[in-house]
Amino acid sequence: MNAKMLAAIILFCITIVGCVVCISIMGNSNRPDNSEAEIISDFNGVTLEVKEGTAYSTGLTLIIKNVTPDEYMFGESYTLEKQIDGGWCKLPYLDENTVWISIGYILKGDSIRKIELDWTRLYGALSPGDYRITKDFNYIRSPGDYDTYTISAEFTLAWFVYGQAL
Repeated sequence: MNAKMLAAIILFCITIVGCVVCISIMGNSNRPDNSEAEIISDFNGVTLEVKEGTAYSTGLTLIIKNVTPDEYMFGESYTLEKQIDGGWCKLPYLDENTVWISIGYILKGDSIRKIELDWTRLYGALSPGDYRITKDFNYIRSPGDYDTYTISAEFTLAWFVYGQAL
């Protein structure tokens, strides 16, 4: 059996397992906070971006850009989702009792933040496929008066056979 045939069989098996996993967790929201929020890729000049060449099965470098004069707040939490059959499926945590520290980081106006993420303790190593990472951002007008926006960035983990992407 040649390498391409073996890779095709493995891809088929992982796709079937992924569909079963996605179907079994649909309706089980792992979003740490704002599960009702609409997910967007850009909010009035605040964006998430995966730094090119940093997306691996165990983590990535996330770039948060704010090109507005306003300040936003965000926390440690994030969610990973995998695209399966054209829809986004939230990945379950390895430990159902996962908790996040409750801390608010300020994203100043006209600034860029770079965050190194390693999700092996949360999700394990990811299989190849199309993913997105989502984070919640708060625009605070005054104490108790704020809006929450869930912003996402997509990335792809490729299949590799003998050191080359398929």
